Amino acid sequence: MQKPITKQKGIALIIFAVIVSLIILTFAFNYLNPKQLEVFRKDKTAKALFEAKNALLGWSVLRGTTGVSGMPGQLPCPEDTTLIGTANEGSALANCNSPSPVVGRLPWKTLGLGDLRDGNGDKLWYALSSGFRTTPINSTSIGQLNVDGTPNAAIAIIFSPGVILAGQNRPIPTAISPPLVSDYLDLTNNDGDINFSSTGSTGTFNDGLLLVTQSDLFRLVARRILREARGDNTQGLVKFYAANSNNYAFADTNNDGYIDVGQLVGTPSYQGISNTDPNNLFFNTTLKTILVNNGWMLLINYQISASRQTVTMNLYGQSLVVP
Repeated sequence: MQKPITKQKGIALIIFAVIVSLIILTFAFNYLNPKQLEVFRKDKTAKALFEAKNALLGWSVLRGTTGVSGMPGQLPCPEDTTLIGTANEGSALANCNSPSPVVGRLPWKTLGLGDLRDGNGDKLWYALSSGFRTTPINSTSIGQLNVDGTPNAAIAIIFSPGVILAGQNRPIPTAISPPLVSDYLDLTNNDGDINFSSTGSTGTFNDGLLLVTQSDLFRLVARRILREARGDNTQGLVKFYAANSNNYAFADTNNDGYIDVGQLVGTPSYQGISNTDPNNLFFNTTLKTILVNNGWMLLINYQISASRQTVTMNLYGQSLVVP
């Protein structure tokens, strides 16, 4: 007879502890001075922006891996607002190709994030430069978003919209009445052109911005491309080495994809010795299409030692030595 009573007492103690904790938190929050509250909000916002940026970069680097659609360097569209209120809220639009930047809420679900919010409790917003959705995308692709007068400063921008300002209205959005960019982003950040700003006068501007630059993205993507060129026993340099008496491939010097026998400096071959020798074809069809159609192979500096036992590849400031 004592066990049910003991169990009930344990549950009651847990509930009591939770209530006390909530009271303490509420008291602490209410009695923090305005400066402390502002520090708290800014810290939460900075963490949310940083988390979102890392998620965008990771998402992009993984495009085109096994079972993952797209190509390295591609970035997602903003949120599909027709899905607001559904289980798929936070998913990206399937298409957003435009010569102008596209601006909308961050597609947190597509990026594998939770419902990320800034220090004011608002969802994050996102601007994407043209040129990062369709072929070709490579390390020569330039972000076309100008920030604070600096041209081509970013390929994407993540925004914390800040507290609501005079003239803005932020009702609970629905698929029928989606959020308007002008109710969240301020001044030049909401006018649909390529110019954005990180500063403005008090009372008319309070957006928080975190830029995703060309360097942020392609120093990571370049590492992946070099690893793909190295390959494994199914493709790439490693496959060629095993199939050709433990010798790495000579360079391609005329950009036709084929090995130029005896040449030590050039770009990596992606075709091997000839089309009639399937054992020497470097890559599977899907990967070769991604690398070739996006111009990656022509951007890699390839140098092989005279002994054909070592290869050094360089791309966008990144280097890989094989083996």
